[in-house]
Amino acid sequence: MVAVPIQHQSVQRIADKFKSSSSAPSGLGWGPLLLPSVPLFGTDGIRGKAGELLTAPLAMQIGFWAGQVLMAGSPSGPIIVGQDSRNSGPMLASALASGLTSAGVEVWQVGLCTTPGVAFLTEHFQCAGGIMISASHNPPADNGIKFFGPDGTKLASDAQKRIESLLRHDLTAQPGCGETAPSWGQVHYRPDLGDRYGDFLHKPLQPVLTLSGMRVVLDMAWGAATRLAEAVFSATGAEVIGLHGQPDGDRINVNCGSTHLDSLKAAVQEHRADLGFAFDGDADRVMAVDAQGRVVDGDYILYFWGQTPRQGNHLPEDTIISTVMANLGFERAWQHQGGKLIRTAVGDQ
Repeated sequence: MVAVPIQHQSVQRIADKFKSSSSAPSGLGWGPLLLPSVPLFGTDGIRGKAGELLTAPLAMQIGFWAGQVLMAGSPSGPIIVGQDSRNSGPMLASALASGLTSAGVEVWQVGLCTTPGVAFLTEHFQCAGGIMISASHNPPADNGIKFFGPDGTKLASDAQKRIESLLRHDLTAQPGCGETAPSWGQVHYRPDLGDRYGDFLHKPLQPVLTLSGMRVVLDMAWGAATRLAEAVFSATGAEVIGLHGQPDGDRINVNCGSTHLDSLKAAVQEHRADLGFAFDGDADRVMAVDAQGRVVDGDYILYFWGQTPRQGNHLPEDTIISTVMANLGFERAWQHQGGKLIRTAVGDQ
């Protein structure tokens, strides 16, 4: 894990600066929030029901304090904001952007984007950080806010704790209360940046991999994968059959995607496809089925994929990283190949 450097004294000075303020400027909508007693940050960001836990006022203050913490550790560069197709996404994106810009941060809103895409763009453009609005594989009514540090890895736990601490101990903080005039950030709409992530995915494969003559079914779960998945697979030469291939906030993950494989299995057999892949709502997890409709889960995918870079001497120390839930048989099979498996906690950076 690469931790994001945070200057604690700088953040503390920011918090102290606002503690003397008892009222917010009219029209900004800042004020006390009723927060749950349990920690806001879970294994993968902040998640909850949109409109209940995840409201616009909370998102605005999260944006403001996240901007302060991220800029204290990395004082230059914009913050990338992406979202999946959930109906509450635009509301949360606008509120986050309001908080971020009130903290003086430049925001690049990329719109519909996968979680790995936000991570890649954050690192690629040397941003101060990245934010993904998604509840992953959860139902349409849920949503979440995930943070990335400037290196594209998930934000280190100490930085998450500082954001939450500021939220809980200075809930009436607002911009414009300092001794000097605030520096307002700007919002720039950059949907074009999604294509950069698509290039990153398929260009390294083009000289060595072709799926020409193969038929592949993709279940995009009405979510973020609809932005690029068909184009990326088609670029490899595959004939692509798409399922649930339009962004739909009412149906994201509903009886489809990586947690509901029945439609993918049926489509693979109906179209006599060679294989199929099912993504979740933000396309950071995938399940596969073979030509007979048999499930190929993450352990198998890592095992099969790992052999190719290992044989080409492109897998550092012949090491694969998985979670504590990885199958023991997978570990032993990989070790039998001469490889090494490292297990991490679920949600680990």
